[in-house]
Amino acid sequence: MDNLQNVKELIGTIGGSDGPTAVFVAGKLGKLGMGVTIASVIMGVLFCFLGFKLIKVISALMGLGIGVAAGAVISSIAGIDGITRIIIIFASAVFLAALLFFLHRVGIFLMVFITVVSGMFVFVGTGEKTYVIAALGAAVVLGIIAMIFSEPGAIIITALTGGVSAGTGIASLAGLTDNKFIGLGIAGGLAVFGIVVQFLLHSKKAGKKEKELKGKTKKKDSMESEVEKARMLLDDEEEE
Repeated sequence: MDNLQNVKELIGTIGGSDGPTAVFVAGKLGKLGMGVTIASVIMGVLFCFLGFKLIKVISALMGLGIGVAAGAVISSIAGIDGITRIIIIFASAVFLAALLFFLHRVGIFLMVFITVVSGMFVFVGTGEKTYVIAALGAAVVLGIIAMIFSEPGAIIITALTGGVSAGTGIASLAGLTDNKFIGLGIAGGLAVFGIVVQFLLHSKKAGKKEKELKGKTKKKDSMESEVEKARMLLDDEEEE
């Protein structure tokens, strides 16, 4: 709180809220915000249309973020500072990133859990304890379902999260933030389109694998048939 008050006083001293410093800072934050928004749109599009193909990478990135937060919390609770704090945060981030990369079903669960909880809190708020419990319960149930049916679960959740990220970002860049339903409409359209595209890509891949499997099975049957014919021929020669 003291540091925040010092920053406020410093800004007020150097020109006030309407002075040149404030304009300079606002401009810098505006450029930074635009950069972040553009990045969120790009990442959102990738998640929306290629989420299932990138699910391991997405899970690893999620583990990285959670690891950084967990390492920072652990360090703060333990009162650790300096290079030791950095090592703990780095180790925690790398460990969870690697863990979720190989256990990507857990990453799918976390994605669903965070998305459902965030969405419900946005629309129903956190004022009522009942809403909070309902949001957590729904998030756990849907997360477990997504883990069990990992392929469709990954497709749907990545398309939804990617669509929301890209849609709201596009609306923001286009200056259409006055009406939130415009952003939600863009997000919903992208999410639906992303789900369709990902299922088509997945079905195409599954069809290709099935065709390869049939080819291998046919080749194996053919070889077994040739071996059986050769064995029968040898048996006939022995009988003669």
